[in-house]
Amino acid sequence: MQVDSPLSIVVNHARICVSFYCNLHCEHCYVPEEYRDQYKRLLEPSQLSIDEMTDFIDLLADKYSLMKVSLTGGEPLLKLVFPRTAALMAHANKRGLQVQLNTGGLGQVPIPDVVSIFDDPKKLTFQFSFDGAKRETVERFRGKAGVYDSALRQMAEAVNCGVVVQARMTANRHNVGEALDAYRLLSSVGVHSFRTKPMFASGVALGNEDALLGSADEIRELQEALMGIAAEPSSSRLELPPPIFVDTSQPRPNVRYTECDCGNTAVYLSTNGDLYPCSFVVGDPDSREFLLGNVRSSEFDLEKVWRTSPALKKFRANSGCGQCPSQVALLKNVENRALACA
Repeated sequence: MQVDSPLSIVVNHARICVSFYCNLHCEHCYVPEEYRDQYKRLLEPSQLSIDEMTDFIDLLADKYSLMKVSLTGGEPLLKLVFPRTAALMAHANKRGLQVQLNTGGLGQVPIPDVVSIFDDPKKLTFQFSFDGAKRETVERFRGKAGVYDSALRQMAEAVNCGVVVQARMTANRHNVGEALDAYRLLSSVGVHSFRTKPMFASGVALGNEDALLGSADEIRELQEALMGIAAEPSSSRLELPPPIFVDTSQPRPNVRYTECDCGNTAVYLSTNGDLYPCSFVVGDPDSREFLLGNVRSSEFDLEKVWRTSPALKKFRANSGCGQCPSQVALLKNVENRALACA
């Protein structure tokens, strides 16, 4: 689809930040630690109401072919946040939409209570972040004790409830040696897919530059090894998002290559109503280079934004592998820009 044409606009995926509250301190979070209090001070008083968020969902569903809503944060399963999360899930379910809920695995709401919102559990996908095979690795990466056991337990509960469960691992020098064992461990839990991508230099990761994978060869070697495990009968499906450094011209058993939909058929709605093409461009509260507007504004017109926004045109013009502006713009002094694609 050529999104700048006069043909119909399609926005079939909306990522919505329910809240910036989180009980983890991940070493790759796109929200830098020094901005956590600033986010709360600036954004919490102006966060969208439930009606405003559901109105945005309705706009996309009624006019722009919305099919999927991904709920993120922060942690959407904190007790403090869950009334907002539950209301959005219930509304999306009523509209017949697919829902993906992204969680760090230390949520405070029982998994069956979440699933009970849906008339069909297959309408819900859980994406659990899980970044290693060993307890100490995962808990160091996530900055919180107890997350290893909690995430494994919640993934198993979600599988037993009949929802689709995806595990996502962010790989860096601290945990890449455990990627294969993590894949096997999570396959044994019964997750439907395992997704891995390299950590890039954004947010908190800017203070962990020595942990970044240093070359395309390192990532290629990891991806080849993971594809070898994917061919084993007991393995969950392997999903590889960009950057992909292996040969994709031939299908590989049990492997799915994914593409980035940001700014083309997907948008990210921040908790205060700011709209961006991608969640990773909000690495600090002052990041406005790719801000498309605020849905609360009386002047906001999604149709006009999608066709004429200079910020969106700039994003699209540089969104090829290795040039993704949502990450290149945040790399600052990191030299390894060739790995900066989501």
